[in-house]
Amino acid sequence: MKRKYINYILAFLIVILASCFLITKKIREKNRAEYIIAKIPDFSFLTFKQRSFSKSDIDNSKSRIIINQFSPACEHCQYMAVEFLEDSQKLKDVQILMITTADYESAAKFSNDYKLSLLHNVVILRDTSNQFQKTFGTSFVPSFYIYENSKLVKKIIGETQIENLIY
Repeated sequence: MKRKYINYILAFLIVILASCFLITKKIREKNRAEYIIAKIPDFSFLTFKQRSFSKSDIDNSKSRIIINQFSPACEHCQYMAVEFLEDSQKLKDVQILMITTADYESAAKFSNDYKLSLLHNVVILRDTSNQFQKTFGTSFVPSFYIYENSKLVKKIIGETQIENLIY
């Protein structure tokens, strides 16, 4: 009977230690991501023409860079695409990089359905290697990382108003 209790206690301690290890690992990963994204991180995603698009391709003439992770199937992302088009005048001095892990057909359909090709400051990119989540530390859609002078000034997870992206 005594041995049975000792086994339960040992199993409990192992579970506690494993949990502490996993929590510590998650905290380290989050801190690493926060450090990396404090400035526009190095990245490489694909354009619709299968060309690599990296940090060096960003239009530096724009006062603000918004990096947006989205999914074509996400209702909140669809709402934001409508807002981008409706408020395009407010966004004229902003470059928006919209990044998705979706396949080419879904991303192209999303771009066509929401007429994003009419917006010359919007670039839709495909993340074929899950680099966004590894670099930015999130897979939530939509998520927005707003940079000025290459420095992160705001991070927004979830649907938001256009004013929150530009002010």
